[in-house]
This record gives sequence, C-alpha cells and structure tokens, in this order.
Amino acid sequence: MANYSIKADLLKLTGAFVTNIKGKTATKKCLCIPIDESGMFLGEKGCYLNLTAIEMQNPQYSDTHCLKVSYDREVYERMTDEERAAQPIVGGLHELKKKQQAAVDLSASNPYFAETEEDLPF
Repeated sequence: MANYSIKADLLKLTGAFVTNIKGKTATKKCLCIPIDESGMFLGEKGCYLNLTAIEMQNPQYSDTHCLKVSYDREVYERMTDEERAAQPIVGGLHELKKKQQAAVDLSASNPYFAETEEDLPF
C-alpha cells in the first residue's frame, strides 16, 4: 500500500481569510473559514471537510491528483453549471516513493575494517 503527500491551500475555500486575533496575552495570525459557505460541516466530534482526489489526465510537477471540495448531493444539485465549474482546486497529492539506498562498500577506505587478519592479537 502506498503513502501519499497531500498539500491543500485552505485560503481557496469559499470565504476563507487570514486575520489577526487578539487574545488575553498575545495577538495571533489566524485562518478563519466560515463553516457553512466553505463546504465544511460540524459533526459530533469535530469540524470536517470532505475532499475528493481527482486523477489528472496530464500530471503537472509531481502531483498526480488534484483536490476539490466534495459537497453533499443536494448542495451539488442546487449549484448552477457556472458555480460547479468555478469550484477551485484546493490542492494536490502525489505518491511518496522510497528512495533507493546506494550499496555501501565497507572495505573501501574504512578505518574500522581490517584489511588483513595478520595483526590480530589472538
């Protein structure tokens, strides 16, 4: 089974913006995403965003799939064709591949490898 790398630009979600929010002890830069407009939903244990990975016909760079927000059927059916076409690609994904490790020749100029056994103390 393969492992994948996923990158998503959350600012591409509808209504998302960055702002500074002042707390009791510090001001922090925060990402604000309106739940109803963005395609997110509140569940019993968290706030969720369903995404769909669509395989690209002509992969660019290293990404093999693009990520789009996945809407409920009833929400999707209420959208016009223009609204559907305007849905942004929020990210991409590609398979992580293991790098081949080069074979190491332990005998080549390794100070810890005894080339001859003549000087052994036993």
